[in-house]
Amino acid sequence: MKIVSSETMTRIDRRSQDEFAIPSLVLMEDAGVKAWALLKRAGKPDRRAQRRIVFAAGRGNNGGDAFVMARQAAAEGWQPLSIVLAGGRPDPETDPGRNLASCEALGIEIIDWPVQSDLAVTRLAEASWILDGIAGTGLRGALKPPASDLVRAINQSRGRKVALDVPSGVGDGFLPEYPAVRADLTLTMGLPKLCLYLPRARALCGRILVVPVGFPPALVEDPAIAGELLTPAAWKDLLPAVPVDTHKNRRGHLAVFAGARGTTGAAWLGATAAARARVGLVTLFADADAYPILAPKLTSVMCRPWSPGMPVSGEGSEWDPTRFTGLLVGPGWGLGEERSAWMESLFTLSIPGVIDADALTLLGARTARRPINLGGKWVLTPHPGEFARLAGVNRDSVLDDPVGHALAAAERMNAVVVLKGACTVVAAVDGRFWVLDGVNPALATGGSGDVLAGLIAGGIAGGLGPVDAALFGVSLHARLGQRAARKRGWFLAEDLVPLVSRLLWK
Repeated sequence: MKIVSSETMTRIDRRSQDEFAIPSLVLMEDAGVKAWALLKRAGKPDRRAQRRIVFAAGRGNNGGDAFVMARQAAAEGWQPLSIVLAGGRPDPETDPGRNLASCEALGIEIIDWPVQSDLAVTRLAEASWILDGIAGTGLRGALKPPASDLVRAINQSRGRKVALDVPSGVGDGFLPEYPAVRADLTLTMGLPKLCLYLPRARALCGRILVVPVGFPPALVEDPAIAGELLTPAAWKDLLPAVPVDTHKNRRGHLAVFAGARGTTGAAWLGATAAARARVGLVTLFADADAYPILAPKLTSVMCRPWSPGMPVSGEGSEWDPTRFTGLLVGPGWGLGEERSAWMESLFTLSIPGVIDADALTLLGARTARRPINLGGKWVLTPHPGEFARLAGVNRDSVLDDPVGHALAAAERMNAVVVLKGACTVVAAVDGRFWVLDGVNPALATGGSGDVLAGLIAGGIAGGLGPVDAALFGVSLHARLGQRAARKRGWFLAEDLVPLVSRLLWK
């Protein structure tokens, strides 16, 4: 499913009317009726409880959607119902105005905010459900009074909040100091909006569901839309079938450069996760002082001692680059100029791979001196702090616009960028991007990123291209986190590793 900016969604709405002759009133009716039906299925409001439902509405199309939903609720016998108008009535000749007139004719209580603020606050306190249609994606900057005051009153209510399209106050340029509704559920219209998945905004949205409004498929599936919403099930469509007569050498061989004294766990996690991701062979090259610690822990992964003096060409050593189909560099590897030089030599090889953790810090120091072109063969897996160092930008700016920063870095370094977070961004060199809605706090645990790096590297060594390997690893990692949370609650990173084999075998 495509994911769009507010501007793109506005164009889709306008083109639906201009090019496909769909009246705006029909689109509003479709959105409101389907949103009400989806709320009843997903939110399961209890009609028997006879608790109030409040619809907070602005004068624009989001308010119009709220009016349609209120009308549907009244027609189905839901009582009591109230509508709180945020900042006055819509023009009676507009679509929202016509739908408000229908609500009035049905006897729904209409409250004018802020003129009747005391009554509105009373109704909000009585409400079991509050439907937020105050402001939509067209918002620029922060909400201002009286709408911002109503938002604060809504947030103080104990009723469950449902945002229509976006929580009011959230938009493409949302900042954490802006007032916004804290929703339990967001029913976004037509397509998911990019602003919902901003690091600053995601916690305000609750569960996000897409209302299938009747926009023409040619518009909502337009190949020119660069963004896609990535689901935790996407990995299933990315893996080719393994021939029944295969053998380990045909399934790929991954070389892992990771682990130093004190950080051997990162090396173990990355290497064993990769080994379970269908790659046939994994060899871990570890520091001489880490090798005696790691070697006894590894059975199916081969372990070899490594030093920065080892020639990248492999002459006279156990490292022979011609044997490998993929590389993973960085988990718990340590820092230092010798490592940086050795890593840079790896870039001259034709082998694709993953740059993670300490290797990202080394790469950032290198790119600060001069630009680098990674040849389209590498996947970078930074969290926001690592990305800020890598790109030489402020961490806050990364959180404000993760997609823009990831795409710029992918183009600048000619590499796939996986910008990790509760919502992870995968950015390709050609301008395409994907957003995974992870929101699994149990995955925020030490070593989780090492497992992700191993999954992506295993995909590369097994024959996937860098983009597909990144999508495979990110989506599988999210599914593993869901499965582990159900089985173990607050799990450890090593709990993810055995689940890899079980999921991929199915």
